[in-house]
Amino acid sequence: MLLKDELINRYDYSSRLIREIKRNGCMKVNGESVWVNEKLKKDDRIEIVMPAEKIDGIPTPGPIIIVYEDDEILVVNKAPYCITHPTGNHQENTLANYVSFHWQSSNESAKVRFINRLDRDTTGLIAIAKNKYVHHYVQKQMSDQTTLKRYRAYVYGKPKQAQGIIEAPIALLHEDSFTRVVTDSGQEAITHYQVIEEFKDACLMEVELKTGRTHQIRVHMKHLGTPIIGDPLYYTEASDIFSQKMAMPHQALHAAELKIRLPIHGQKHFKAAMHQDMLELHKKLLKND
Repeated sequence: MLLKDELINRYDYSSRLIREIKRNGCMKVNGESVWVNEKLKKDDRIEIVMPAEKIDGIPTPGPIIIVYEDDEILVVNKAPYCITHPTGNHQENTLANYVSFHWQSSNESAKVRFINRLDRDTTGLIAIAKNKYVHHYVQKQMSDQTTLKRYRAYVYGKPKQAQGIIEAPIALLHEDSFTRVVTDSGQEAITHYQVIEEFKDACLMEVELKTGRTHQIRVHMKHLGTPIIGDPLYYTEASDIFSQKMAMPHQALHAAELKIRLPIHGQKHFKAAMHQDMLELHKKLLKND
């Protein structure tokens, strides 16, 4: 088999990335630089040197809670009110800026490639790949639904069943809207849920995503009749009143667990503790009983 075919068929390299490695990186077999049409023999050792990259974000010092880091990936526990990446009106003080500063300080040279993203006010695990291949490799797992994405959500009310599966397609409310709704014309969306603690007027749920639609958990929780406490977009009148009583200023949703497989370091299972505001909410819910 040719080296090119081995990279594409066995290791899932894209043709575009192979061309980029040819131009700006290096391919080696048994320690010797070779062309992509090199014919491989049994037990040959392949080594790929990825093209050198520069940090592409504006480095800005800021809070960053590192859960895990190696030469393939950085995993952080995002705080509330933190935008993931720069937007037209918000070029600094984003997580991408903080990661750029961290990498600059540790002499890491890589573009900031988010494998997953969270809403501004959703907290928890975000993974950032350190090169294009790792990014593609892990994102493909997410597309194939072979990763684990598990959340904790404090919701208003209690579902009729303590555990279940929500299969409800999601789409934009209308073309110019930011809000999503459940509709038969939407994209497939599947969420597993389980109540893990009950309070007087609320409960704590463990929620697992099987698809990754925008606002999926928030939309599905409202569809279930249990909107997330503090959610400013998908609240009901009663849940809004309750959120004000609990003084919860943003949706009480936390990305608690992430399980992925890395190209070199293999299977990884990450966990992130909830931030202080959600811990305080838990105390208030206990007192409300």
